[in-house]
Amino acid sequence: MKKIALAMAVVLACGISTAAQEQRFTVSGNIDGLEKGDTLRFRQIILPGWKDGDTFDVVLKKDSRFKYKGTQGHDMYYIMEYHPVCGSAPECDRSGKTMIIAGNDRIRLSGSRDYIYYSRLEGGVYDDPRLAECLAVEDSVGAARGDIMRRLEEANAAEDYETARKISEEFNSFYNDNHGAARSEELISEYFKDNPQGNNYILVDRLQRMSYTPLDRAKEEYDAYSPEVKQSYYGKVSADLLGRLEAIDLGRQAPYFSLTLNDGTPVSNDDFKGKYLLIYHWGMCPGSMQIDPEVQSLYSKYKNKGLCIIGITESIDEFRGFAEGIPEGTSSPSIGIDDLKARMDGMLAHPWPEAELKTGRAENQKTADTFMVSGLPYFIFIGPDGTILARDFQPAFYQAKETLQKAVGK
Repeated sequence: MKKIALAMAVVLACGISTAAQEQRFTVSGNIDGLEKGDTLRFRQIILPGWKDGDTFDVVLKKDSRFKYKGTQGHDMYYIMEYHPVCGSAPECDRSGKTMIIAGNDRIRLSGSRDYIYYSRLEGGVYDDPRLAECLAVEDSVGAARGDIMRRLEEANAAEDYETARKISEEFNSFYNDNHGAARSEELISEYFKDNPQGNNYILVDRLQRMSYTPLDRAKEEYDAYSPEVKQSYYGKVSADLLGRLEAIDLGRQAPYFSLTLNDGTPVSNDDFKGKYLLIYHWGMCPGSMQIDPEVQSLYSKYKNKGLCIIGITESIDEFRGFAEGIPEGTSSPSIGIDDLKARMDGMLAHPWPEAELKTGRAENQKTADTFMVSGLPYFIFIGPDGTILARDFQPAFYQAKETLQKAVGK
């Protein structure tokens, strides 16, 4: 069945551990509509990098209510996934409900099955009234966006592709002039500003953004944390990440890296001495689709003038599979693309070499980790002398373009 949507599915794997733990905690909930036999899977998210950690399952013994007592080694970030005993989980714009659990926390969830990933959280850090207000607005906005995804799913199921196209446009432009989303951002910004000493919520949020936060700003935020927060588990993780980011700050020599290209060719820093190298992390996202023609144009203009590009993506086969499901002539006005299929076909025909992350080649993932590649599209621009000139989302590309224009000519 063809589906029209600009969303990338996130496949979440689980790992089970039996290691001894120290902290004790309780998670309970009252979610209307859950049935006896339903499973709630709580998976640890290892930050930074969003890697899989230990998992525990809660199988409901009666409708709506559940309770679990567990242990863990330290404060931990979790994502809760819903696996109903019958049917599938409701469509929404999230892959689960995230939460932070610290030692002796009694976390409580309340809500309804249809909006389970927007449930209210209480206990631990979530007992802060101002944070609760921030999350209530954020969940309300997310639920509205999730409703659009449900309508899209229904249209696709009915093979009403014209309606699906219109709903897809509505989904992709959801945040444009959305007052609820703007209010949510305003509230969380004020909350962070008024709590410079930090807490677990602030630490976890910033850890996920630190790799693309200006280093001076990240240091300033860390320095403002209280001694207690700095000594916490996520405080120490933040300090470690700051050190790693310093090593790849602008103007530093790029650390050694190696990649195995899709044709089996190994490459490393040594292969690009005396040349400009742009590493381009692209994939299934509107931002990649928007900027890709500009990247190809830059390559065409400077490939014989000292510019090399290496594309990094998760899986070209997965991207190709999605592209094949797009009907000819499909447009996406919200992101300025008249022919979506043609754009994706062009991305599958990149004129530069590519390296995939989902190949089992550890060196490829290690390179992505070394440069803190996060999100799409993401660029690392390295000069002929091996120094890092830019590392960011779209701004790094435009910095590369400006540098080449000045150094080589327009």
